[in-house]
Amino acid sequence: MSLVLDDIRYFNTVSQFLNMTRASEVLGVTQPTLSYAMKRLENELGGELFIRLKNGLQLTQLGESFLKQGQVVLYEWEQAQKLVESQALEVRGRLSLGLHPSVALYTLEHFLPGLHRDYPELEISLRHGLSREVTEQVVSWTLDFGIVVNPKPHPDLVIRELCKDKVTVFSKDRKLNTLIYDPNLNQAQVVRNKLARKVRFKEVTSENLEVVAKLVGLGVGAGILPARVAKNQGNLVEHQDAPYYKDRICLIYRKEKQKSLASKTLIQAVLQAPL
Repeated sequence: MSLVLDDIRYFNTVSQFLNMTRASEVLGVTQPTLSYAMKRLENELGGELFIRLKNGLQLTQLGESFLKQGQVVLYEWEQAQKLVESQALEVRGRLSLGLHPSVALYTLEHFLPGLHRDYPELEISLRHGLSREVTEQVVSWTLDFGIVVNPKPHPDLVIRELCKDKVTVFSKDRKLNTLIYDPNLNQAQVVRNKLARKVRFKEVTSENLEVVAKLVGLGVGAGILPARVAKNQGNLVEHQDAPYYKDRICLIYRKEKQKSLASKTLIQAVLQAPL
């Protein structure tokens, strides 16, 4: 409990007995400590909470008003603690998971249906974006978990590798007259720049890997794709002599996120998924 909440709890007990000595005995603190806490509250509120009498204390108008508010604050705090404690013992609550849409298409099917079936009180909110954006959101507490590609080490993050992938060139006919790729992906840029040193080609860009894969499947050109995305298209072949970029797909989360049973259950389900 924080210092402010302690002061409110002390104030409620003093208000109950209207006697510093009796209140300090019940609370198990010294009378000077209790008196200092009441003076601290009065300084913060800008007025006196008690009238000091010879035979005890009497609440001022401010004290009576604050007693009602203080009881509400402590009740709400106790309810919040009970909620946290219940979630620590049960697989329930709401967790957020960020990942690139293309990563979602080949990972979620391996663990999300099972979680949804086995834990009806657990809600998972999915958010999609580039891996670097997801990582930033996990670090800043905006997201609970992320499944990202090639995360950089960070002192606040736990990084667990799930699987590997390979970004290279795929096509229907092994021709490279036109190159289709997502310019926002660093891996695609690396492969594209290496190719440009060897051959000339027209370019088509899209910020959606599924669109890239679809266009390649339609024969528009060759595409720079992760192998897992190309596999979903079904009719693409890899250019064996093309440059490539190795990917690590990882689960990331802050160290603090290992505490609740819901979080532990999600982590275990993702790590055990056959990716």
